[in-house]
Amino acid sequence: MSTPEMHTLAGAFALDAVSDIERAEFSRHLEQCDSCAKEVAELRATAARLGAAMAEEPPPEFKDRVMVAMHATRQLPPRTRPGSPERHRRSGRAPRWAVLVTAAAAVVGLAAGGVFGGIALTQQQELQTAQTQLDQARARYAPVADLLAAPDAKTGHGEAPTGGGVTVVLSRSQNRLMVMDAGLPAQPGGKVYQAWLLTGTEAPRSAGVIATDSGLVVADGVGSADKVAVSLEQAGGSPSGAPTDVLMSMPAPA
Repeated sequence: MSTPEMHTLAGAFALDAVSDIERAEFSRHLEQCDSCAKEVAELRATAARLGAAMAEEPPPEFKDRVMVAMHATRQLPPRTRPGSPERHRRSGRAPRWAVLVTAAAAVVGLAAGGVFGGIALTQQQELQTAQTQLDQARARYAPVADLLAAPDAKTGHGEAPTGGGVTVVLSRSQNRLMVMDAGLPAQPGGKVYQAWLLTGTEAPRSAGVIATDSGLVVADGVGSADKVAVSLEQAGGSPSGAPTDVLMSMPAPA
């Protein structure tokens, strides 16, 4: 089965945010559509790299704390409706939009283990602090989650002559773009990488400095930009508003 609407499922399929019926139909579609197959592979690779960039290793003692808390917590029996356990299990399925949001959040590294790794689960105050941290992380990476979940999200990879490169995800419908470090060499002396949007003969527009902690930058206002460039700049970005030392450029994903 191949319809115009089928092509829009690539992003949701890559995040495993489709129903069983959609998964089966789109799997058959992938056997006939090289473009969608490539797009799904690129989106999954991007999600994996992004998740790895955001992941945090929990401390060794975290497992011991969890085990102690688990044994000290009274287990409640499952809630069922008398006479119709199967029906109850089916009715508990989350709506598709909720699954999509959850999956999108997962691929940007909002795993509870990373946020809760350094706290004692039995302390209410620390739990509240951890919840605040998790809320802040969700707010920070919500634009990334929305971008990856966009039906028209396109992914491209560019290689730098110095080694490594960047991964670019673009959604024209959201007018948003993400540039993510994909192995660019570390720079001494406080230097940073800055992304730029190029449109024909117009002057380059800054998409922002690629953050050193997350390894990415998200920019709105993509417009009709057809190329993405990365330059090497002093800390804080180019002081002139134009790229100083262009490292690489690549076509915008289309």
